[in-house]
Amino acid sequence: MKQSNLDTIDRFFELYGLGDLEALEEVMARNVSWYFPGHHPLAGTKSGIKEVVDFFDEMGAVMARSDIRVEKLATGFSDEYVVESQHMITNREDGNNLDHYWSVLWTFKDGKIVEGRHLASDQHAADTFFCKALMIPEED
Repeated sequence: MKQSNLDTIDRFFELYGLGDLEALEEVMARNVSWYFPGHHPLAGTKSGIKEVVDFFDEMGAVMARSDIRVEKLATGFSDEYVVESQHMITNREDGNNLDHYWSVLWTFKDGKIVEGRHLASDQHAADTFFCKALMIPEED
């Protein structure tokens, strides 16, 4: 098992915070893919470092307005994967809140992040939250 994959995730967030796309190539494959489930504008597959960063920026903007509290539940890792499970609770002034469990599956190759995949415990609740948070009509 590679503890270094956990370090790579930490380094990703450090470099992401600096906003330097070129520096992110240190920890992410150029053709990285990120999957976020659902039926809302944040859902879908993001391809390449710029699209993944844009996704994190958009998600960060929603969460910044949501007074989020995150409890890390468990982390597991192997040579190629890290999985993190979290309990996320929001406390928005508009009452649109989410009390939800997420897991993120990170995939690594040659020491770099090549894929991320969010897994939702209640996709309908997540869809409702993001549609309202982004002020768009919910899809059926």
